[in-house]
Amino acid sequence: MKAFIISFGDSDKYSVHFDGSLEEFEKSSEFKRIKDAVYDYVKEKLPAAKCEAVLTPHVEEPEGSEWGYPGLDTINLEKLKKDALRQIQVKMSSTKLDSNAAFSA
Repeated sequence: MKAFIISFGDSDKYSVHFDGSLEEFEKSSEFKRIKDAVYDYVKEKLPAAKCEAVLTPHVEEPEGSEWGYPGLDTINLEKLKKDALRQIQVKMSSTKLDSNAAFSA
């Protein structure tokens, strides 16, 4: 069985086992389930967040030395969702600080 590496933004990377090509994986119900779980979690916590770069999954085929990533089980999916949320919160805080910088001088 093949495995693909998936991450969101600067999140940790996780392996997902899938019997098919990269293109087939990206069209699969498993990929949609993972993508929707992360997106729905973030949108539930931060409905106004607009951070598509973080919410767009990055998928790659592992190279020879990249087989050591943990599997994306239920526990790691929760970690991935919280990591995506944290990335967006940091981005939003940074944006807010940048917009206030003009008034703090």
